[in-house]
Amino acid sequence: MTAISREVERAIEWDCTQLLTRFFNSFDDWRYADMVAMFAPDGVWHRADMALKGSAIMEALNARSPTQKVRHIVTNVVVEAESETSAQFTLYVTAYMHDSGELAKAPPKIRMPYLMLVVPGRLVRIGDQWKIASMSMNREFEFEA
Repeated sequence: MTAISREVERAIEWDCTQLLTRFFNSFDDWRYADMVAMFAPDGVWHRADMALKGSAIMEALNARSPTQKVRHIVTNVVVEAESETSAQFTLYVTAYMHDSGELAKAPPKIRMPYLMLVVPGRLVRIGDQWKIASMSMNREFEFEA
């Protein structure tokens, strides 16, 4: 395997970090088609004890309550370039959620985060775009209301 330069490595780290941030921003903004498009054709999303691929990702997202408001705060992102076409990552997600069964007309009052996840995964470059090859949502903490 040929070593990659630090300049290329930095570019990969930046592009992959941006992809991962966009993924969770799309999640919060209900842009599910954008999320699905971020996966490689054979990409898998391990979520809620399920391994989702392809159309199953969209089906799981569409099953979410339409009245919930969720925000995913992404931190501690570490991307490690393995080559010019593959990388692995780990990040933390702290999720805040509110769902009263009605669309909130004002910012809802919540006491604490909903959960904290450790999210490892792999990314692959397809053409000039980075895609998610695998991502696992692992619950590290669940907060009591």
